[in-house]
Amino acid sequence: MRYLVICFVTILLFSSSLFAQEATLAQYDYLVGSYECIGRWPDSNKTFSGRVEISKTSEGVKLIRMIDGEKIEAVGKYGTATPDGIRTLRVKFNQKGKAYEETCLVSSDLDNYPRITCYLYTEKTKKVGLETLFPDHGQLYKK
Repeated sequence: MRYLVICFVTILLFSSSLFAQEATLAQYDYLVGSYECIGRWPDSNKTFSGRVEISKTSEGVKLIRMIDGEKIEAVGKYGTATPDGIRTLRVKFNQKGKAYEETCLVSSDLDNYPRITCYLYTEKTKKVGLETLFPDHGQLYKK
């Protein structure tokens, strides 16, 4: 009986780690799509807008940012922030010689599409920038 309990607990622990991994992979799938982007650069009052395309990779997501006519590739992975381990999407990219990073919260809009809100910063940022990605699956335009 004792061995049966040990086997059951081992199987339970192993299967829970598999389910946790599948949830992470599914969350990357959830992000895939086209987005309208608006934001404000760090240490500035200058705003920007554009489009972002998110696709899944084997290690997270790839973002193609078309901001102010410039195409930039970025990479994103889930991580945690704050002492209590809040799940965030961490995005990194280089633009005009500067290394930027974003810490983003992923939530859903009224149609259950992802909405992504981020703090944008560099290593030397004093005033963080902001960025929001609104999903565009055709619902942003009236017919």
